[in-house]
Amino acid sequence: MESKLLPKTVKVKPLDTSHFPNKFYLAIFRFWETVPVERIALALESTPEIVKKAAADMGLPNQEYDAKWEDRGYITTIRNAWHILPYEQLLLLLGWSEEKLSTILKEDDFLFVKLGNCKPYCKKVLWEDLDREGEKKLLLIKRVVNEHFKHYFCGERPFDFFNAPSKNEIYISDGIRMIYSYCGLYASVLDNEIEKSYPEILLQKYSSVGINAIWLPIVLYQMLPFPFDESLSSGWEKRQERLRELISLAEKYGIKVFLYLNEPRCMPIDFFENNPSLKGKEVGAYASLCTSASGTMDYLRYAVREICNAAPGLGGFFVITCSENLTHCKSIKSGTVCPRCEQRPIYNIISEVLNTISEESRKADAEIKTIAWTWAWEDFMNDEEIKKCIDLLCPEIIIQCNSEAKKEFKIGNVCGEVADYSMSVIGPGEMAKNIWNYAKEKGHDISAKIQVNNTWECSTVPFIPVFDLIRKHISALRKNGMKHLMLSWTLGGYPSLNLKIAAACLDDESEARYDQILRDEFGADWKKVKKAASIFSEAFKEYPFCINSLYYGPQNAGPSNPLHMEKCDFSATMTCYSYDDLDKWRGIYPRKTYIEQLKKLSEKWKNGIDEIESMNDCPFKIAALGCYSMFYSSYLQSLFIDNRDNGKTESLMNIVKEDKRMALLMYSLMQKSSLFGYEAANHYYFNRGMLAEKVINCEHIESTLTHQ
Repeated sequence: MESKLLPKTVKVKPLDTSHFPNKFYLAIFRFWETVPVERIALALESTPEIVKKAAADMGLPNQEYDAKWEDRGYITTIRNAWHILPYEQLLLLLGWSEEKLSTILKEDDFLFVKLGNCKPYCKKVLWEDLDREGEKKLLLIKRVVNEHFKHYFCGERPFDFFNAPSKNEIYISDGIRMIYSYCGLYASVLDNEIEKSYPEILLQKYSSVGINAIWLPIVLYQMLPFPFDESLSSGWEKRQERLRELISLAEKYGIKVFLYLNEPRCMPIDFFENNPSLKGKEVGAYASLCTSASGTMDYLRYAVREICNAAPGLGGFFVITCSENLTHCKSIKSGTVCPRCEQRPIYNIISEVLNTISEESRKADAEIKTIAWTWAWEDFMNDEEIKKCIDLLCPEIIIQCNSEAKKEFKIGNVCGEVADYSMSVIGPGEMAKNIWNYAKEKGHDISAKIQVNNTWECSTVPFIPVFDLIRKHISALRKNGMKHLMLSWTLGGYPSLNLKIAAACLDDESEARYDQILRDEFGADWKKVKKAASIFSEAFKEYPFCINSLYYGPQNAGPSNPLHMEKCDFSATMTCYSYDDLDKWRGIYPRKTYIEQLKKLSEKWKNGIDEIESMNDCPFKIAALGCYSMFYSSYLQSLFIDNRDNGKTESLMNIVKEDKRMALLMYSLMQKSSLFGYEAANHYYFNRGMLAEKVINCEHIESTLTHQ
């Protein structure tokens, strides 16, 4: 199937899936939790009866489908189907049109980029009779499922994130404490009932751990009639209504709503056939709405003003102006040159966009705040140009930097520098401090963007319990006179003890206050927790930090990432598929150093686990166990690949057995808590079925190694 709307398929060597008899059985296994039987059958041109029999032949229990997978877990289904189904079967599986899939791939937090900027060509998956070898594989799968996964649908259900309300307490703060919803539907918050992304119990829990602001992304032309093509604005009235509903609901808990803007949004090339005066830089199939065109700026003024008038009580906006998407003509370095903007300094363009947003919003409500996030500014401007940009900004605009920006580190005798997303290397960095100091001189409030719960260092646990590192970071920000905090990107929104400790530390960094929080939370076990958290903090410093390891490494998929006896032909993708791409995972680290650092991290972390072994299960203990599973599996996978590549096959069996043990540990944790494997912009990065498949994968490799 070729489509004008969907990216073209590419013929590549397929991934090895030889641990299953064929793709038909593999598809049923992968979709058993996330897609109803009837749609699996429809996509595979089969019948529900045949699909159910195939599932039973693999030992899978009767399906207990939860409709929440429809709108809260579709990325999990897409991820599991991407390498095995062609588009026509994928669309039937999802129940979507080509238009919807195309929009999701483009707008849902760079989903197509995460999937590798490539749709592998796949043959249609249909029923096939099994040969003798296939029957043997089927028996192995059934044995594994019966032995380890017969309670597949038992335990805590996916998406059941929040239980009883917290204590009825609200932290009062002069500064912004902003976070993204743990369960926010990134590209479609306002296209669904507010309860799905912002359940009231979550807002109540946020207020009890010091949060007073939440944020969500919007696209302006979807929020009000787009004057250049109103067909793109379909549903804007309902979105505005839901925004007002969210503002009202959040206000009950002392929480303000902020909107993330990355505007003006680019448009497909054919859009400019009717709007030639707006066209700016071309990048691929899109072009920017040139901000040097009066029509573009008139539209931006109108859009911001109307949103603010339509949503009274709005807290404000934060704005990324470089590199997140193609917006103004200098927001991305690639593409054609815009003749109108060619000679304009980028700081002139950025400041004009930011001032327009700030000025128009304050006309509607003088209390509305605009936050200028300097994310990626250093890639487009030198230090003097950044200062010139700040000079041009309205004094009411808050200047926000990634706290860790330009923080230098030395790990395993390898030197590097942080951009963002670090909890193992704490800020603030020199670049952030320099910008904040200059901004304060010019009369601006300042804000720090940090991650308090987790980062891409390990995004699929609800929080990383490294209390000492959090307290040291917050204490350093206090010394820099920090007033406002953005506490997460899409990951890290769980209302955990980490957030409570951070909020308390910003007000009172004393040891006595910290000890009291631990006593209140853990009672007689508080000293064990304090000691374990210190061990975890020291262990986490061993993490081999660099941008490659964050985005491409196996620590987000953990033990769900399959092992491969032969090297894959695929390159690891941003926060989606790690494959076996060790040389991309390691980034700036030599192989030996990267593996050794993961070993140190795992061994030291295990020492902390030993301190709390006697404790009953609680969020702290199971989060710590989850981190251990992710880190130790990452070490094992790296060691497996390195030994495989160097012909050290005699060591592989023990590695495979240990990695299987980590998959079973994570499965047991998922039975206890729905929080594991989930991240708002990736949905369930892995589900129970993916862990079951990993165990099957490990047993298949064990069998292969035994018979070599």
